Amino acid sequence: MSENNKDFWFGKRVLVTGADGFAASNLIKALIEKKAVVIGTIRHIRPSKALVKYDIEQSDLLDYQQVRRICDRHQVDTIFHLAATAIVSNAANSPMSTIENNVTPTLNLLEVARVNKIPRIIIASTDKSYGDHATSENEKIPYKEEYALRGLDVYSASKVCTDMIAQTYAFQFGLPVVVTRSCNMYGPGDLNFTRLIPRTIMCLLSGKSPVINLGNEKVLREYMYIGDVVKAYLILAENIATYYGPNNSSMPKSGAHTYGWPAFNFGTYATDDLKDITRCDKIKSVHDVITMLRSKISNIEPQTIEKPSNFIEIPDQYLDSSKLRRMGFTAETSFEEGLEATIKWYKDNYEELEKVAFKYITH
Repeated sequence: MSENNKDFWFGKRVLVTGADGFAASNLIKALIEKKAVVIGTIRHIRPSKALVKYDIEQSDLLDYQQVRRICDRHQVDTIFHLAATAIVSNAANSPMSTIENNVTPTLNLLEVARVNKIPRIIIASTDKSYGDHATSENEKIPYKEEYALRGLDVYSASKVCTDMIAQTYAFQFGLPVVVTRSCNMYGPGDLNFTRLIPRTIMCLLSGKSPVINLGNEKVLREYMYIGDVVKAYLILAENIATYYGPNNSSMPKSGAHTYGWPAFNFGTYATDDLKDITRCDKIKSVHDVITMLRSKISNIEPQTIEKPSNFIEIPDQYLDSSKLRRMGFTAETSFEEGLEATIKWYKDNYEELEKVAFKYITH
């Protein structure tokens, strides 16, 4: 962070949606450390061991008036919208609620931000929004922000919608909003046991075989440690005003320069890094990730299972995050270091996590 921004967050009134989620809870801790005034929204009250204190609003973000009252009551000047239905397999089985939960709250928050002239809005999309570019001639991986959004499964399609609505508010209303398209995040505290890393760790700690979906063992994914994800969020929010320029003077008005302009890939690598992905330690196949975890926990052979018939698997995915790099972000955590910290957390909390993970590690 630059010297001029060292006290940027002091006294800022920051709304973080989905406060009990993996990314949001880690972001809130960082914001509190930086002396921001944090308001977190949750839909359900869950048992929590959180040691940080902030204002918690139990709220249904589907209700525009509730969203408006929260932002008015707390005089919010920054929004991080991280709440979402994020379990891909659940989304496939509940398409209507997934699309409703992911799209309508985004629209409500953007409209309140427009009316209240909130100066910083960050909307979390995903690299899944890009969909399948594996055989594209003109838009080859790594994904770049100007690429078409082609997500075809329910979860990805819902995030494409939120992504495009946010961009619409940027261009049509001049709202200072940015969209984040993150690669696979991991680290201590992730309770989504449908994800590869937490599921594999809990399988191995429980003496069970890790799981590979049939045909997926060689699929490449990019991984980013949660501490680096939080750092990227903070840097991006701190620099929105500079990115947009005075009176939005830096915003392109038409043509190809508008494609994905408000969006930022959240990954580790820039263009030159990706010329040889074998040197990119955070781009790994499913097989490679499981092999690394087996070597650190327990050498149990993985089990291959059939994919559900309605499961759409996107081929290789990794990002060109040059825009984020130019904004001043550099990842600090190697994949090896991140895995070590993550494994330790699951080991330390195994007794409490075992019952939560049981459904996902029993096969």
